[in-house]
Amino acid sequence: MTPHEPSFFGKADYEVLTRVVDLIIPKTETPGALDAGVPYRIDQQLGAQSERRAIFRSGFDYLHGAEFISLSEAQQVAMLQAMSTDESTDVGKFFKTVKDLTIDWYYSSEQGLVQELGFKGNTFRANFPGCTHPEHWPSATAKEQA
Repeated sequence: MTPHEPSFFGKADYEVLTRVVDLIIPKTETPGALDAGVPYRIDQQLGAQSERRAIFRSGFDYLHGAEFISLSEAQQVAMLQAMSTDESTDVGKFFKTVKDLTIDWYYSSEQGLVQELGFKGNTFRANFPGCTHPEHWPSATAKEQA
């Protein structure tokens, strides 16, 4: 996907958003969130929805204050993991919101839906390859599979 210039976020905020999104769904043998244009989609969405702006401002202020961009990847990951532990804080809400939007936009893109998940449209499947992580299954299903 061709990179787009942000229309809502400033350059420094967009740089942080791009790095966070890339850490959430990095490029592997399949495209990552950056390949799907997720930062641009989030920028467009926040430009149109004012109710999430305060959450993003808190998160960006926190990450800029910690000089997030200049940290090593391991330090960045550790910082995001720490932010994810408490969704009641402003930075916790920020991380959850960015993570949710990243997942939503990535898996509604051609890169996530088709290239990663292999969605082929209206085709018949004898079985459906779902999530292989038992901790993500409903509790009854997890017990049946154990």
